[in-house]
Amino acid sequence: MQEKAPQLEYIQNNRYFSISIKKIRTIDYCMTEKVYHLPEEFNDGHQAVSIHYYDAKQSSQKNKVCFSQNLLCLLLKGTKTVYSCSGKAAFEKDQLMLLRPGNTLMTERTTTENAYKSVLFFFNNDFLNDFVRTNSIPLVRGNSSSSRAKILAKDEYVTTFEKSLLLIGHKPSPPLIHSKLNEILLYLFGRYPDELNCFINEALSNNKNVAFKNVIEYPDSFFLSNEELAFLCNMSLSTFKRKFREVYDTTPRQYYISKRMKKAALLLQKDFRPSEIYLELGYENLSAFSNEFKKHFGSSPRTFRPEKLSL
Repeated sequence: MQEKAPQLEYIQNNRYFSISIKKIRTIDYCMTEKVYHLPEEFNDGHQAVSIHYYDAKQSSQKNKVCFSQNLLCLLLKGTKTVYSCSGKAAFEKDQLMLLRPGNTLMTERTTTENAYKSVLFFFNNDFLNDFVRTNSIPLVRGNSSSSRAKILAKDEYVTTFEKSLLLIGHKPSPPLIHSKLNEILLYLFGRYPDELNCFINEALSNNKNVAFKNVIEYPDSFFLSNEELAFLCNMSLSTFKRKFREVYDTTPRQYYISKRMKKAALLLQKDFRPSEIYLELGYENLSAFSNEFKKHFGSSPRTFRPEKLSL
């Protein structure tokens, strides 16, 4: 039987923490330095549309993946978590994901039988423009979202569609791939018009400054290192720090300390004890949190009497 999902997961100082009601366990890991370029790892990356049948026997933790095209991921076995410029998205085999191009940290978990399986459609914006024009898709401008990933529930039609992909073999002809992707996107647009409208609009018009702020201001972003944040922003570390100063007029460290402390004050205002919140705020122990808190507010978390604050 699969282990019950923990209540809280986060990364701090290259250690992965998973906290449940009954126990705390830590797993050492090192984020791989290799960057996977997709779909170029599977083909030359010049096709407007391609398909890849992906299998894995081992789980992977926060792989660096750079997508040069849009992605439709149909997950068949296992679970996937995606950290992108718009935050974190997790989904299982009863869901599918649409993802716009960009840098991503990707975690894949196998089943208890050590199996992970998915079908991946890659498609560029030329295909997307043709899809809109050929099918007379009624896009509504202004209906947008900061999220790079769209997680949608599967239904019987989608699961039947997945079976058809497995029946046509692992080397279908380009016209057939094009036809199958057109089919599923048309169906999804009919079932999820708002979500697909938003995804297509955002894919066809990308604002880099908005994307940068989405990374920084995502609620759990202070669990990521500067190197990881820079990667998600598709920047070198030095460029990231310069851009951060330009946008926020401070350093990442000072910005996130302030963000943590505001959240701490709000939680204390709601009668949470310091021992109940330090992990949620990204500190490895209560002492480190208390010292930072006292430095910021001039009093310890236990004696702090906060005024009304907002994030």
